[in-house]
Amino acid sequence: PGLTVHMVDLVLDALACLCEEAYGSKSSSSTVDLVQLMGKDASPPPAMGKELLDTVLHRHWLDGGDIGLNANGKVTAVGQGIGIGSGTGAGSLSNKSPSTNFDIRTCPTPMTFNAVIRIASNFDPKAHAEAVEQYNILNGEDGKTQRSSKGVDHLKEQQEMLRDMTIDAAFSSYSRMKFCSALTIRALKDSTKNATSRSAVKRQAKLVSEGTITGRNSATYAYLLRTISNCIPPSLSRGNIAFGLYHKACVQEGVMDENVIKAMRGIGGYVEDGSDDGTSAPPVSNGPIFDNFLQADLGAGVSSALEKGRSLRQDRNYKLRRHVDWDECY
Repeated sequence: PGLTVHMVDLVLDALACLCEEAYGSKSSSSTVDLVQLMGKDASPPPAMGKELLDTVLHRHWLDGGDIGLNANGKVTAVGQGIGIGSGTGAGSLSNKSPSTNFDIRTCPTPMTFNAVIRIASNFDPKAHAEAVEQYNILNGEDGKTQRSSKGVDHLKEQQEMLRDMTIDAAFSSYSRMKFCSALTIRALKDSTKNATSRSAVKRQAKLVSEGTITGRNSATYAYLLRTISNCIPPSLSRGNIAFGLYHKACVQEGVMDENVIKAMRGIGGYVEDGSDDGTSAPPVSNGPIFDNFLQADLGAGVSSALEKGRSLRQDRNYKLRRHVDWDECY
């Protein structure tokens, strides 16, 4: 079929690794090297990842796949075209599977979406804007740090634009995972028993339409939480967003794992791999309610939080939802 999803997956993974190498705390390379490699006029990595995801979803849609679009091209709800919205809410959902109804070569995978979110989690908007500015100076071009008409320098404007672009790439990819039926049905098959009666099919359809069952996995939430930590300053808003994602990951989706807990601890400034006694407040405050929750549930360390979550079956799907069960990256 020409361009396949696996080709795009490899490019997205390479871009995520490139960002990790350029912007990671343990990196020895310069961000200027990344700008020079990609070209200063090229789309920033998060925007490029989102464009590649759009290409995959459009091709999947052309091949008959469902990405949540109605006849007018607007996103409506999960399951358009597969029967769950046809009066009874059941239709032929139980008889559908990605392998028999979609071209597997153009069918998006968890890696396709998660790689875009991973790019966003590894990307540093401030460092990238400064690298482009430095690249311009090194190549004899005038820097653009002059004040704009509103008194805000150009560099700060670029940093804020890149920050917004990064958040948009991460959360739009997260949202579109819900509307891709190929992922939803894959998760539904792995997460619930086969439905045989009409009432059971209707219950499954309701789970899908409400977003309780999606194709998201632990990597999705871990990378999203890291994106929040990197792009949103400590605040009540950051705490509320992080708590909502963590609750959905663990309680609703059941995909809690070590990486999700480490990312959540990072929101509060705890050392990701550290083991605390649970008596110290988070080093970084995001509001008293969030701080109390983080200290009570995750303050004693990763191992303790894992043990508590497993007793509540909050990890029931963490391997089932993976791109491949032995790899925690996607």
